[in-house]
Amino acid sequence: MNTNSDIDGQIIEQCETECVCPELVLPLIGRVASPSEAETATKMFSLLSDPTRLRLLHALSLSGELCVCDLAFLIEASQSAISHQLSTLRAAGIVSRRKEGRTSFYALDDERITELLREHMASHVRTKSGA
Repeated sequence: MNTNSDIDGQIIEQCETECVCPELVLPLIGRVASPSEAETATKMFSLLSDPTRLRLLHALSLSGELCVCDLAFLIEASQSAISHQLSTLRAAGIVSRRKEGRTSFYALDDERITELLREHMASHVRTKSGA
């Protein structure tokens, strides 16, 4: 790294190689995710990387609230597998649980995930499958 420069009131460190396209880079300074923001997003996206969890979340985004039995039926998985995935999602603060007697109902508890799934899941799947 070379010495610091002041560009538009912002101090930046320069690499050994000068910026090739400053007109493209300058508007991005301060807008690229910080390491901690990237870490948080990585954890969130890792939760979405499991097909069962993604299907569970998608089902909840479409319904609002479902019990474990209904989710197991929809996802075509065992109740224990669904319960395990819901426990992981609940610990991450993505779903919430409401108990009614012995039945647990789950709902999305993260508006960002709800919005992502509602707006993008169906259109992305349709686009990729050629429908």
